[in-house]
Amino acid sequence: MNRKKMYPTYMMVIPLLLFGIFFLLPSTVGFAYAFTDWSAYNTELSFRGFSNFMDILKERTLTTAFVNTLIFAGVKTVIVTVLGFVFALPLNKRLLKSTNLLRTVYFLPSVLSTLVVGLIFNAVFESRHGIMNSILMGMGLENFIQPWLGERWPAVFSICVAEVWRNVGYAVVITLAGLQSVNSDYIEAAKVDGASGFQLFRKITLPLIMPSVNVNILFSLIYGLKMFDLVYVMTGGGPGHDTETFGTLMMNEMAAGRFSHSVAINMVFTIILVIVAVLFQKYSERCEYVE
Repeated sequence: MNRKKMYPTYMMVIPLLLFGIFFLLPSTVGFAYAFTDWSAYNTELSFRGFSNFMDILKERTLTTAFVNTLIFAGVKTVIVTVLGFVFALPLNKRLLKSTNLLRTVYFLPSVLSTLVVGLIFNAVFESRHGIMNSILMGMGLENFIQPWLGERWPAVFSICVAEVWRNVGYAVVITLAGLQSVNSDYIEAAKVDGASGFQLFRKITLPLIMPSVNVNILFSLIYGLKMFDLVYVMTGGGPGHDTETFGTLMMNEMAAGRFSHSVAINMVFTIILVIVAVLFQKYSERCEYVE
């Protein structure tokens, strides 16, 4: 069938025009403010060149936000992808009678709002009367009691736990869809040839579900890099600036009236996202052809 007759080239003009007017143009104009002295204290704008970028690069907070963002994205991507496969495998094989109930249970956290998830885990990790510390105290493990949201690394750990809990349901659904698309004839033929369980996974199952795995990795990575809402609800970027991410840092700069600094941070963050997306695209294309 001739696609040119079905989809004429000129049909792309209107969507591209709308995309340019309502996305590219506002974004470009918005990024232009990064090179000015735009703030809540100036009535007139003046050009500053790269001064705003030099200012934010000198701040320790930007380094902290960058490291925290990488930690959240990396931990979320690895754990969510692995747990998505671990939970989806028994659901696909129907090893349990409560398969339909488990699907609902796994996906339920994903439909909750971020505010609800944040409040739940604030109650879990609250320092004085939180559920976690109460459990540890009841088990006689007082040495393990932590100010979970009061210090940097316990707070980073707590946010990671909440984010994984909230998003693992999506990974289960996507991975399960990939597993269900695997033709059972391939598995049976390999078993007849004497393939072991690991060989079945390595040579047949994994290559066939790589598109689903790549989708999980991409979603987890991008949304992990963009983490803002859960961090804001649980810690607000604190204590101090210890759990800042690019998202909370941009908001805090905007709230402080340093609008041009906020836009400059956003521009740096956008460049990082583009680089990550391009590198991942090249990686995923290679993985699709792994034998």
